Amino acid sequence: MGDYNIQSEVNKLIYLLESFLGDHKKHNKRGKQISFDCPSCAAIKGVDHDNKGNLEISYKDGVYNCWACGETHNTKGRLSSLVREYSNKKTLSEYYRLNFKFNKQKTVEEKKDDLKLPDEYIKIEGKLGNPLFNPAFGYLYERGLNDQHIKKFDVGFCLDGKYQNRVVIPSYDVSGKLNFFVTRAVSNKVTKFKYLNSAVEKQTLIFNERFIEWEKPIFLVEGVFDHMVVPNSVPLLGKKMSDKLFNELYFKSKNYIIIALDPDAWDDTMKIYQKLDAGRLYKKILVCKLPNGIDLSLYHEKYGPENLKKLLLNSKRIKEW
Repeated sequence: MGDYNIQSEVNKLIYLLESFLGDHKKHNKRGKQISFDCPSCAAIKGVDHDNKGNLEISYKDGVYNCWACGETHNTKGRLSSLVREYSNKKTLSEYYRLNFKFNKQKTVEEKKDDLKLPDEYIKIEGKLGNPLFNPAFGYLYERGLNDQHIKKFDVGFCLDGKYQNRVVIPSYDVSGKLNFFVTRAVSNKVTKFKYLNSAVEKQTLIFNERFIEWEKPIFLVEGVFDHMVVPNSVPLLGKKMSDKLFNELYFKSKNYIIIALDPDAWDDTMKIYQKLDAGRLYKKILVCKLPNGIDLSLYHEKYGPENLKKLLLNSKRIKEW
């Protein structure tokens, strides 16, 4: 992989990239491009390296792309995103110390794009008894949530503004940085836009990644309220699994992965199961079947946390159902 003490910034960059991508395949010094095996392609094939060298990096512009799977993680192909996704905090820190123009430019751009909670957001922890927040507490308690949930998930409420009369559930990444938020109207009389979420592409993030314990079983659920009642869960914010989440699960999970989507999403469950059940995750993928018409959040609300736990513990491989 070369000598890390070499002063050339290019050689330092190559050293860092090889530390998590493996040896490079081709290096066009004149064009300032270098290629590696794509970790996303390898994960899909269930191998560590596919020896194709389809992941091409331009260290002139600080971008990357896989010519086979189109891997760019929907982040405009920034090289910093690749390093952040597949390496560790130490390597990422060393990467940002490299003296490349695009490094400094992109860092400034990313800071400009920082997400913020609504100005009207007020954390409701400790405000029980304040009549202004009765609608929020009433809605959350009715859904079977308690003060521990409210505290853990930093649940807030907006008294006015765009998100008036909505509870707000923020999401934070592994470094504690806000990356998304979900808002839900507290009145079921609302017939339009019960949910209003932040204007961020959800395929580029993992909701509340800060809470994931990779050495324990991980549950894949649909919505944020399912996530709040199922420990060590990841909400898909829908019925599809993003490429980003797939890669994180494939490379980091050290235990079972349990798919627990709504009963009407069986086809989506099968697709996720088939994609995950390969390579190092083979035989580590289970499925939880819920009664028709009941999602995890409603099951928790109707039958309580102990019965929900029993249901989840009854998860099996597809062939065993």
